[in-house]
Amino acid sequence: MPPTQITLRTAVVLPFVIIFLFTIGVIFAVQNNSYEDMVQDTSRKQLSSLTSNVTLELQQFLNIPFNASLILSHGISFNELYQDGDTSNVEQYLLSNFKDIYLNIPRLDAIGFGGEGGDFVAYRKESDDDYTLILQDERTDDELIVYQGSEISENVRSVFQDYDPRIRPWYAPVAESLKPGWSEIYTNADEKQEITLSALAPVFYQRDFIGVVVTDVKIDTFNAFLMQKQREFNTIIYVFDGEQRLIAQSDESGVVSGGTPDTPAGKRLLTTESANPIIKASALFAETHQLPLETSSTRFSLEVDNERYFYQITPYNDEFGLEWYIGVATSEEALLGKLPKSQRDSWIIGLILCTLGIFLGLFSFNRIVAPITSTAAAARHLAKGDWDSKMPKPGNIYETSMLVFAFTEMTNNLKASFRAMRHQLLYDSLTELYSRHGLTEVCDRRGEYNGCLMLIGLNKFREINDSLGQAKGDQLLVAIADKLKVMFDVDCYIARVGGDEFAVYLIDNPNDAIIADNANRLTQLFSSPFIIQKERILVSASIGIVADHVERNMTMWLRSGSIALSKAKRDRTSISYYKPEMADYSRKRTKMLAKIKDGIERNEFVPFYQPIVDLHTGKVVGAEALARWLSPDSGIIEPKEFIAIAEESGLIEKLGEQILYQACFDAVKGIKEGKWCADFHLHVNLSVNQLVQPNFIDVLKNVLKKTGLNPDNLTLEVTESRIVDDDPITIGNMQKIIGLGVHIAIDDFGTGYSSLSYLSKLPFDCLKIDRAFVEMLDRETIDTSIVAVIINMTKSLKIELVAEGVETPEQANMLSELSAETYGQGFLFSKAVAYEKWPTKMTCE
Repeated sequence: MPPTQITLRTAVVLPFVIIFLFTIGVIFAVQNNSYEDMVQDTSRKQLSSLTSNVTLELQQFLNIPFNASLILSHGISFNELYQDGDTSNVEQYLLSNFKDIYLNIPRLDAIGFGGEGGDFVAYRKESDDDYTLILQDERTDDELIVYQGSEISENVRSVFQDYDPRIRPWYAPVAESLKPGWSEIYTNADEKQEITLSALAPVFYQRDFIGVVVTDVKIDTFNAFLMQKQREFNTIIYVFDGEQRLIAQSDESGVVSGGTPDTPAGKRLLTTESANPIIKASALFAETHQLPLETSSTRFSLEVDNERYFYQITPYNDEFGLEWYIGVATSEEALLGKLPKSQRDSWIIGLILCTLGIFLGLFSFNRIVAPITSTAAAARHLAKGDWDSKMPKPGNIYETSMLVFAFTEMTNNLKASFRAMRHQLLYDSLTELYSRHGLTEVCDRRGEYNGCLMLIGLNKFREINDSLGQAKGDQLLVAIADKLKVMFDVDCYIARVGGDEFAVYLIDNPNDAIIADNANRLTQLFSSPFIIQKERILVSASIGIVADHVERNMTMWLRSGSIALSKAKRDRTSISYYKPEMADYSRKRTKMLAKIKDGIERNEFVPFYQPIVDLHTGKVVGAEALARWLSPDSGIIEPKEFIAIAEESGLIEKLGEQILYQACFDAVKGIKEGKWCADFHLHVNLSVNQLVQPNFIDVLKNVLKKTGLNPDNLTLEVTESRIVDDDPITIGNMQKIIGLGVHIAIDDFGTGYSSLSYLSKLPFDCLKIDRAFVEMLDRETIDTSIVAVIINMTKSLKIELVAEGVETPEQANMLSELSAETYGQGFLFSKAVAYEKWPTKMTCE
């Protein structure tokens, strides 16, 4: 019997079919692995991008109510609106802000204030865009009343007894920490009983805690916020806290229980209790596998309802105490579109084409697979940061072409985003000059540091912003930038390196003459006013110049330029050249500044007192309070070591207020104890930095009120040379000081302008002759001395004269001969001493 035979066609086709099927199988396995890699990589990028987007949006979503609390807290504190038992001023302040600003912010539910006295006032938003007043103070007999409207009326919604805001979840944490923060999610105590999250900010008078500003955010607005994001990104988004309870989710099922055996009605659901099966599945998976959610982003995938979902859970924390988690989930279909189905179809088509011919099948197979494999390869290159890799070609099959087009579009969008981010990093968005980072990068890329850096700092720019508004301030910065572009059009780099600081880097080794010429041109640039919206604005500038620097990176050049600029501003010179020794001074100054700040916080600055004596009778008529620093490390530190630094840094205001308060307190004590007479004159030095503050008069009134000192016993000394610019705030505050009954003395008189026309502009009732002129007194030239000229010049002014630096009896006698109404102060009588060491021989008789 002949062996079984097969046809030639079968013999020829079968091996090829087997080889083809084997090849197809191998290719399928490889392609499937590539596909899975692509899916994982794409899901990671997509979920990370979405999480970052949601995080940024959530930060912006929460920052508005939190900033509202901080602004309201500052306003109440700055204006001292709250008095125990009376919230009427706070009520008007909140009403004004609610009507003008916060009513149109959808997520804000209510803004309120709770005081240390148990008072409470708030405005709550209603569904009809109206608002409701909620009040508890003496006007409501300490009952919490919810009114039907924004004012106190007979129309009352609800009344609550025994409401104490100080034990509420939004008050107690801030009262304990004295820092702004977020509350836990809790239920409101009003008639609506809504679940809310509150932004909290403490309110202080000086350093005394007096209450809390609370801004409520409706929890249900979180859901609407996330639903909007779901519609934008076709992604499930949910937020939960450390107790695994839902805060918000991107569907309409809600996060509050309607009442179950495990969860009472009104309580937030656990993530494992969510009505959304996708969220519930992720919660059960995280619970079962004990995923470490607290440390970093966690990714995983699950099958839900026969569809694969990719998840990412990321911690969300902020500096004010929020510890949440953001969950993002997307399906494979939403992630890849029609790719899974097109993959299956492509294999069916390939098998059909196989029956028409091996070569045709192989050709078709290659046409199908090529776009997918090239896309996966391109994705891998992009994952490694290779943005210049070759993009895949779309091919001729619709489904794979759509995948390639989608991938290419996504890549182009990412490239555009990175280019935009880099542009924002390198260029200042307002002036279109280089940014600080951009200047550093372009100079470091150039490599050669043989040029000159000129750092330009605007003087008192904050005052321009405060007086004209930020919009005009920005326009002024743009105008300055435009002039700098015209002035330095070639061979230099121009940058805006700070809010009010510009930098010009001249390249190619400019000589000293070129540097000086450009510095003079910059000085002339600011000699003329800038025209902003038909308004003339004159602004001055200081310039720090760095040349021949040994450092070879722009960061160090800018640091040196900042040191030179600080010296120019400190010495009130328009131009300062950097020298290496300036860095040592800057470091010492920085350390001293930190010590001064700590010293103020620890009340280490105290007044020492030097007597002021009637030169004819020898009677002590007053004393000057001189600041001393009682450092636990360095002992007694003289004013020359810290006053100038305190003035430059702005710390002189707090330091001066401490000295003023303690001196007034000691004066009241000294008068009561009989150490000082009832008409004793206490002289306290006042920095011009304090005098130019609009709220200084309120500070002075508060000190007088707290200490109980009679204003007639107080004389504030202002240095003559520091008040020559006719500043209207300075002159106005001096007039208000006189109006309070407090005296003003012009200190170090004779060292400044010293003209009668100048004196006639200033309100004062005492002149202090500088010690330098007292030291020059000589018996032979006494009648023509500067002291004699000052005494004769001021006879018609009917003011007191105090001569400083009296150290010998001869000086005292000559001063007495020149004027019968001159007082003396100096080592002849006593050095400056602490209150407890005041000489017993100088007590009041």
